[in-house]
Amino acid sequence: MLTDDWFQSLPIQPINRITAVPGGDINEAFALDSRDSRYFLKVHQHTEGNFFTQEARGLKWIGKAARTPRVIAVGEIGGKDYLILQWIARSSRRNDRKLGQALARVHRITASAFGFDANNFAGQLPQYNEWETDWAAFYLRWRLTPQIEIAKKRGRWNLRREKKFERLSELIKETYRDLEVTPSLLHGDLWSGNVMFADEGEPVLIDPSIFFGNREMDIAMSRLFGGFRPDFYQAYLSDYPLDPGWQERMPWYQLYYLLCHLNMFGEGYGAAVERALEG
Repeated sequence: MLTDDWFQSLPIQPINRITAVPGGDINEAFALDSRDSRYFLKVHQHTEGNFFTQEARGLKWIGKAARTPRVIAVGEIGGKDYLILQWIARSSRRNDRKLGQALARVHRITASAFGFDANNFAGQLPQYNEWETDWAAFYLRWRLTPQIEIAKKRGRWNLRREKKFERLSELIKETYRDLEVTPSLLHGDLWSGNVMFADEGEPVLIDPSIFFGNREMDIAMSRLFGGFRPDFYQAYLSDYPLDPGWQERMPWYQLYYLLCHLNMFGEGYGAAVERALEG
């Protein structure tokens, strides 16, 4: 439990009021009121290098092309990592068309290879970002395989799933022998809970897990749990069309996120993993 002394050690002072707010399954979250300003605080058990270091970097990268909360401070106090962000008030209005256009701008930030210069997290799970020049190699080696290894250790993998994965791996490798992919900056965890709308319905992207990858991954994640309106997809595809056949490839990329959920939350996601393995 966080004490008053812990909060008084933060670099935002004086703190006049502390209010707990919903922060998801991973972090504690608070609104901090200080003088005439309000801030959003996230707290997590300390990890090597600070749990929030790469999230803060991701917000700054995405902020080059879309609106994100401004990063105020990242640090560690008393065995707890913290991230302080600009407070952005949510609006009941939403402009999904602007959201699609903003994501297209983010995806136009590109690199010469797939990956990133540091590892980060998918939820609380490790996400490895070693550089690769081949998309299929990156996706199989640094996305699917590490999650499958975790599933094996947790007793959530079996021979049936392994055989399906072997077939899918060959299909992915075969597809990308001929299909060229530009490494695009990805949000990396684009479900509806990581999008908010501010004044006048302006979209704001939060909680990224960035890397340079195939932009179909962000679209696949957005379609996995719903919450994105048709205007979003129409605007995105109008600004930055995807390669033919992208709809059929969606399960390939949803598989990664479903494996993460299988590993974090259990066999309730097993059936969905097997459907995605069918490709």
